[in-house]
Amino acid sequence: MPARTERYRFVPFEIEDVNAIPQTLLGGYADVTRGGGMTFERVVFIGPGGTSRAELHLKKGHVRKLEQSGVASRVDSPIKT
Repeated sequence: MPARTERYRFVPFEIEDVNAIPQTLLGGYADVTRGGGMTFERVVFIGPGGTSRAELHLKKGHVRKLEQSGVASRVDSPIKT
């Protein structure tokens, strides 16, 4: 099964990454990649001009939990690669 990438919008929030290190989610848009044999969810925050601002690795299912709590919301715009 190939990995899927979806675009999300985040609000700033404190969370632990895969290595149990406290990290702050940046506010703004991010591409979330999951599946494809990955043991974590890769979150890449998008900066001006489509550049990468920051990258986090979260445990599987954390982005869905953040979506349920209102910290993240999926954006239906197509992702440019």
